[in-house]
Amino acid sequence: MKCENCQLNKLSEEFPFGTISPTCEHVTSWCLKCLVNYLKESQNHHQCPICETELTEQEFNEYCLLWDNANFKIDFKSPSQIHTKVSEQNNMNSGNNPGIFYVDETDNTLTSYGICANSHIQLVVVLYSISKKDALKNLVFDLYWGYPASGVDFLDGSCLIYEGNKLWKTYDYKHKVYSDILYISHSGDDIDRNNATGHHKIQIKLDQLPPSVTQLYLILSSFKSLTIENFRNPSFKLYDEENPNKQLCEYNIHKAGKSRAVIMCLIDRSYYGGKWKVIEVGRLSEGNVMNYSPIMENIKDLIEI
Repeated sequence: MKCENCQLNKLSEEFPFGTISPTCEHVTSWCLKCLVNYLKESQNHHQCPICETELTEQEFNEYCLLWDNANFKIDFKSPSQIHTKVSEQNNMNSGNNPGIFYVDETDNTLTSYGICANSHIQLVVVLYSISKKDALKNLVFDLYWGYPASGVDFLDGSCLIYEGNKLWKTYDYKHKVYSDILYISHSGDDIDRNNATGHHKIQIKLDQLPPSVTQLYLILSSFKSLTIENFRNPSFKLYDEENPNKQLCEYNIHKAGKSRAVIMCLIDRSYYGGKWKVIEVGRLSEGNVMNYSPIMENIKDLIEI
């Protein structure tokens, strides 16, 4: 999509969803960055830049928060401050995915590798590297949430497991165990009705997965509520059962507040010589446990990058 203001082609997720205000009668053609900058420059009032409809202070604050927490932007003062080096070994390990490269710190700059202004970069944030020495036996994902104000609802924790680009198994409250796979389990709904809270736990023994399994995506999604932000005090832990105090993923759930689902992180061994890595994803999505199609489309995009 091209932003009407800056005239740059941008991803659809870089634009506000739908209309700028409920009273507008048009879909916005301004990207989120241009819109927020425009609204901030208006000293006394905030108007839609297209139809001049007045925005409330709450709407203005929500757009500012949305921009501050946007998962598609990278903040840095100058491209020259980012030092990179293409690792030949990592690129060889990337196999049929040469569009991704991994970088180490050196004295070179992004422009040294032909990365110019307005380029689109897929940033891979490796949160934790699981080596053979670490001998991770049991990966545990613990998810907790409080009911939203509307009443009983479920913030579902799911794990979609892939062999390359093909879905292998799905684990959620409906698919808790498979009779032929004893090393992965989902707890199902663990509900405390007295305290209006819920809990999901997924346990995976990585060292027992078939060699063909390369990627595990951890998904959060709302069962009934339209957005994740409706749940009270959502939290999670991703850890090795033998070292429960070491958090392996630091993703902030509140970044996904306006979305119904989020692909939170990826446990991957596709490009690192077979070593497991925990990688932050943070890709917002439609869909939930009753309809994984939008989520799987987003995973397909991630696989094909």
